[in-house]
Amino acid sequence: MPESIATILERLGRLADYGGRWDVLRNECALLHDRIAELRERETRLDDLLVIALVGGSGVGKSTLLNALAGDELAKMSEFRPCTSVPSIYHPPGARLEFSQDWHHVSGSALESLVIVDTPDSDTIVTEHRETTLEVLAMCDLILVCADGEKYLDEATWSLLRPLKNERTLVCIETKATEVPSVQEHWRQRLEENGLKTSGYFRVNSRRTLDRKLSGQPAGDDEYDFADLERFLHEGLTVDRIRGIKRSNAAGLLSKTLLTLEERITSREESLNELRKVLDAADTEVSKESFEIVRSRLFAEPHLWTYALGREISLRSKGIVGTLFRLLEALRSLPARMSGWTFWQKRASAGHQAASLLTDGDLVAENLDLSSRDLKAGFLAKRGGVSLEFARAGFNTSGADTGFEQFSEELNTQITAVLSGPARDRIVAKARALTSWPVAIVADTPPLIFVAVSGYNVVAEYFWGAILGAGFFVHAGTVLTIILALEMFALSLVSRYFAWSARQAGLKDLRVALIGNRFAFRAERDSLDDAVARIAEIHELREAVLKD
Repeated sequence: MPESIATILERLGRLADYGGRWDVLRNECALLHDRIAELRERETRLDDLLVIALVGGSGVGKSTLLNALAGDELAKMSEFRPCTSVPSIYHPPGARLEFSQDWHHVSGSALESLVIVDTPDSDTIVTEHRETTLEVLAMCDLILVCADGEKYLDEATWSLLRPLKNERTLVCIETKATEVPSVQEHWRQRLEENGLKTSGYFRVNSRRTLDRKLSGQPAGDDEYDFADLERFLHEGLTVDRIRGIKRSNAAGLLSKTLLTLEERITSREESLNELRKVLDAADTEVSKESFEIVRSRLFAEPHLWTYALGREISLRSKGIVGTLFRLLEALRSLPARMSGWTFWQKRASAGHQAASLLTDGDLVAENLDLSSRDLKAGFLAKRGGVSLEFARAGFNTSGADTGFEQFSEELNTQITAVLSGPARDRIVAKARALTSWPVAIVADTPPLIFVAVSGYNVVAEYFWGAILGAGFFVHAGTVLTIILALEMFALSLVSRYFAWSARQAGLKDLRVALIGNRFAFRAERDSLDDAVARIAEIHELREAVLKD
């Protein structure tokens, strides 16, 4: 086959191996495998003999036509009743055929590369005869549709041809041509209306030709197009033409297979679009509920962010005020740090785990567990409605896992990514801003100036011979303590404001992560995406066949 068709078959084979949950497509896979096997078999028979089937109603002269082509009485003939009960096969000597040995085989040399099969009458009432004709049609490459002026519109014959539309090459044979006007125009018009295209039309009088050949007389004008028909069979059907016919038939079968598949599958495409809307809505609702639960459990605790920022400040603090802040932060965060000791490890809560993420970023996602009965109940309630809609759209939902564990893991992963990523980066950036050298110098300037002035007064009074009393030092210490306390209070207010702003920004990050990523029903979404991708593949294959 042409490379393009071979590639299409390969892609179609992968499509036929679909093992997803969409039963609408799974139900087509068996037929697809059969069609692919048939097409691949045809690929191996491109150089075989061309099999021609003579098809028509009783008394139209199929057997007479076969005998006229062979120049001998090979098949029984009758103009008034069906006389072909088994196919008569006229083939070159030594040809290896797959037809039943119970059929009438005749070896001859008149047609070197052709096999002509005279089939039982299409309008037979014998079921076995019609089934035999269908068997021949399934194995043939070219159909000579035989009819006369009375039976060219015979519905029994048309019922055999319609299923083979574009799958077989058709040639019309008007078998009993006389001086009566031809039915060619009307016959071909009706064929086209039924989507049946013909590649040739011949008017012959098979009886006259057979009688002439049996008597050894020269050809006469009363045989009409018989000589043209013989030239078509002997000279027109070259090796390249035979390969072209077989390729055309295979391409027609492939196109018809894809068209049928496209019609059956794409009729459900709109239901998949509606299903995606339902899935997105349920996903958004679950994500919003999860966001509210997480916000109430983690992000509603301001001290978590204050602790994280305070720890980062204490690690980077400089100067007098920074050192004092580090000491006070160590005392204030002592209970939180105790939860990390071995004795308290089992009592670590989600808040402590979140604090570890904000401060160290070293907690792996699976260690964070925010699942709760409310979270699971809300998820399962939404999943019940989603499963019902998927079942209505043709998806197999039996035996499917609830998906809550996967959802919970993904939820924890998203929260971990936010806390250890942008949230922690924001904490670190704010801590660095508060502990920068300019801020440290500005903070240390008031106490240093006060200490310098006080020291100057002590030294000056000493050289003037005066000894300062204890009250001076008490007052100086009190003022210095007030200055440091005010600066510590200001730094604490600023750090709390920074922690609050970091928390607000973290909430926005969390909302985007939970609602924007759509991970609540990952298994269902994967099944839906896979089905949509298969539909797109079918459309692409159909377009590729049409272009080819």
